[in-house]
Amino acid sequence: MPQNSPIESHGHPRFKIRDNGLGFSPITIALHWIVATLVLSIIVLKMLHSIDPAWGSPRYVNLFGTLSFPLSIYRFWARITSWHPLPVGMPNPVEVIVSRSVAVALALAMMLLPIAAWLAKSSAGQRIELPGEILVPSILSVHSGAAHVFNTLFDIGAGAFVCGLALHLFGALKNHFVLKNDSLKQMLGKHVEL
Repeated sequence: MPQNSPIESHGHPRFKIRDNGLGFSPITIALHWIVATLVLSIIVLKMLHSIDPAWGSPRYVNLFGTLSFPLSIYRFWARITSWHPLPVGMPNPVEVIVSRSVAVALALAMMLLPIAAWLAKSSAGQRIELPGEILVPSILSVHSGAAHVFNTLFDIGAGAFVCGLALHLFGALKNHFVLKNDSLKQMLGKHVEL
């Protein structure tokens, strides 16, 4: 086989840029775990800040939300334009539909929630500060009615996101501990038998 062929002798791609029916690309896997870390960091910082305002600096919450935004745009685009890998084992078709719908909804929410937060803070006249005294520019003039609408939309979206995230985690834990299949290995980039 030619040296620069993308196919190894056992028939699997060395490096895939896009997901396909056999597995996730390394890009998808890396972004999944990066965004998961950012989301977990935001949740922990928000919880710490609610316990004691001296903890969990809002600047870092803003930073992690800002970083997740462009990554989530790519993840959502890749999710709806690529073949999703076949599920591991023999899952219930309804569970497959639900899990894939939740995954798409989470990717979409990770794009929309930072925009809603930006609109809400801009219309409320609040500055969005990042570490290093960096300010995110406001995109709306101050308007209390708009601020209320955007805050409400953000709260509804954040609540739906947390429910979707809980469902996603439940599915992952069920696959790993109850069904004992290789879904987690697949999301860690390991080759698994479908």
